[in-house]
Amino acid sequence: MRHLPLVVALSAPFLPAQGTFDFDRVTSGTLGTTLTLQARNALPNVPWLTMVSGTTGPTPIALIDPADTRVLSVGIDLLSLWAVGTMSPTGTGSFSAALPNDPAVQGAVLYWQGATLFGAGTLLGQISNPLTTHHTLVNTSALLPGALLAPAAAAAVLATPNRNAGGGDFLVINGGTNQFFSFRTLGAEAAPALNTARALFTTVRLNDGRMLVTGGVNALGAVTSSCEIYNPATNAFTPAANMNNIRAGHAAVTMADGRVMVAGGTNNYTDLTAAITNAINTVEIYNPATNTWANAPALGGRRVVPALTLLNNGRIMVSGGVEVTLLLGIPISVTSTNKTQLYTPSTNSWATGPNMPSGRAYHQENQVTLADGRVLMTGGVFVPDLLNALNATSIAAADIYNPTTNTWQATTMSRQRTGHTVTRLPNGNVIVCGGAEGVVQTQIVINAVARFSPATNSWTDLPTLAEPRATHVARLLPDNSLVLLGPGVTSELIHF
Repeated sequence: MRHLPLVVALSAPFLPAQGTFDFDRVTSGTLGTTLTLQARNALPNVPWLTMVSGTTGPTPIALIDPADTRVLSVGIDLLSLWAVGTMSPTGTGSFSAALPNDPAVQGAVLYWQGATLFGAGTLLGQISNPLTTHHTLVNTSALLPGALLAPAAAAAVLATPNRNAGGGDFLVINGGTNQFFSFRTLGAEAAPALNTARALFTTVRLNDGRMLVTGGVNALGAVTSSCEIYNPATNAFTPAANMNNIRAGHAAVTMADGRVMVAGGTNNYTDLTAAITNAINTVEIYNPATNTWANAPALGGRRVVPALTLLNNGRIMVSGGVEVTLLLGIPISVTSTNKTQLYTPSTNSWATGPNMPSGRAYHQENQVTLADGRVLMTGGVFVPDLLNALNATSIAAADIYNPTTNTWQATTMSRQRTGHTVTRLPNGNVIVCGGAEGVVQTQIVINAVARFSPATNSWTDLPTLAEPRATHVARLLPDNSLVLLGPGVTSELIHF
């Protein structure tokens, strides 16, 4: 869009204000590319002003218009870069700017706001929401300026399309203090708390967009069977039916028909010995339509922190986990298994699946389904045996399951990882960020980033993170940048 000089636009006739309009990023703001911003739901055919600043204001509009008591969310330090355009007949407008490919401005943050010109007796009419852009070189990250409201370790995330016109906000569920992440401001905002504070729980997205939270360890340290559901439409958690079994450290997955399967875990998480001794093999399925749980056939072994995966053929695969064999209630064998089983919903039965190339546990959040339907399992924890349970280590193995051929293929990352994040990009590539390596008792948190190419089944190391991170969360934003939150209160953004 071509922008008119401000002096020309100010000669336009007065138009009434109709409230705020939407202002969002279309592109991520990667250095060396074009940044594009879009306005929507504004008055049609009116001049509008794109304002940018290096600060968040507030700036009283009365400084330039004594009749206007409102404030702007941007400063005036970059006033020379403000530009004027004209809204379309449908009330939309866009702003574009070429960004320098300059390492000197790596990590720069800019603050934006739009305003239509000539309101009812004021210079400015409608004023948009504030907007933040973040600028880095391609494949690199930088810290975001604002702190999170609370640490985000081992958290779960859910898209919240009812917030900010569906602009990419999401809920971060940390078991205690929850928070929203705003796509527009790249910062955290307060969110409703769970009805029951908990850790070591699982979450799954239901087919209707709600999120089911299951089990875990409550604030008193007791493993619970309680469940609750978050509804983005009402922005509230409500209790759901309790599971038939108390469990923590279990796996969960939404099935193709919308039901939810949970499997394995433990019914006592007082300490490592108790968790192992009380490992379970039970499986149950939740029906959101009836808010009821039904028992399903048990797993072939007692497993803590296994993974459940929905395959593209509709079957469910359970993989790995710390498999525990008991004799008279005493564990005689403990190991991260490489076993898999396949569940067929139509027959309500499990069948033995092919073994993974590597034994692993604690990998539910470190798997991803590729665009071609294959499943990539990355890293995890390997417990060798009962005597060496305290010497469990992270692994570098990254194994690929093909549901069509029912076979596995082994690949290897350049670093051991557990507690890392795995994200599939729109082009099909997979990005793995951070994690911890070494012996679990003395792990070292890393800042390594790697890219997996499904076309060649190969790994490439990318520039490191701004900070080492493990047990953090990652979310791909609508502009295809990747935000990493936690495990503390810092966050960073990677541009691809």
